[in-house]
Amino acid sequence: MRFYFSLFLLTAFIFLTPSCKKMPNGGVPFYMRMDSATVNSASLGDNGITDVWVEVNKDNIGAYELPCNYPVLAEQGTVRFVVSAGIYESGQGGVRVQYPFFEPDTFSISATAPNQYVHHPAFKYKPAAFFAAEENFEAGNGFDTNMEKVYGTSNFYGQLTVNATDSSMEAVYTTKKALPAGQEIWLEFDYKAEVPFYSGFYATYGSTNVVKYPILFVTPKNSWSKMYLKLSNYVGTVRADSYNVYFEALRPYTTAGGNVYIDNVKLVHF
Repeated sequence: MRFYFSLFLLTAFIFLTPSCKKMPNGGVPFYMRMDSATVNSASLGDNGITDVWVEVNKDNIGAYELPCNYPVLAEQGTVRFVVSAGIYESGQGGVRVQYPFFEPDTFSISATAPNQYVHHPAFKYKPAAFFAAEENFEAGNGFDTNMEKVYGTSNFYGQLTVNATDSSMEAVYTTKKALPAGQEIWLEFDYKAEVPFYSGFYATYGSTNVVKYPILFVTPKNSWSKMYLKLSNYVGTVRADSYNVYFEALRPYTTAGGNVYIDNVKLVHF
């Protein structure tokens, strides 16, 4: 008796469940290939966009690591995409998030399964993004004199040097900045490093009380890379009157020293 009752329930489930609805195109997808992304129309170097988060016709179909070639199961015809930029939060490969300051790339295609289509996502900053500090070292140098401005093959950037005499070297952004607790606050910078370094900020309370907060320890890297450092939680906890970001190069005891190169520094918030 229990067997027949279970069989009845199974039969009813098969015929009544919504999952038995007809799938688009008989379950045959088309494919979208995305190899790389641009930011503000610039594709040179590492812009730090590691993933794309994709909506198709208002349905969230997932996040994909670049480069990618993902299936899209949608009715043939005009298909609308909304693609958001994904990054490593504070350089952590295990923490992948949508960067809050980039507008999504929105576009439509006329799709036919099982064809493959190619799109290069293009992102730009949202109009509401406010840059509290910016330094690309082309026109000047907003850091103190410990950050030397040097010229590479095609542009200027900042350089911090440690040696047998100076086992650490710190450069502080010279202008204090007020930051809004409770908002998204991030520090962006490009870097290449022969030695490890810290990135963080000095918090000023009133006119004289200053506290140093090392936030992120960064290991050496031979090629230029992009870092997106989230400061929101730290600023929300510290709640100082103003802040100065800083970089501090460190000399490992096993080496004679080396350089840290910094470029395209942006302190951005809403």
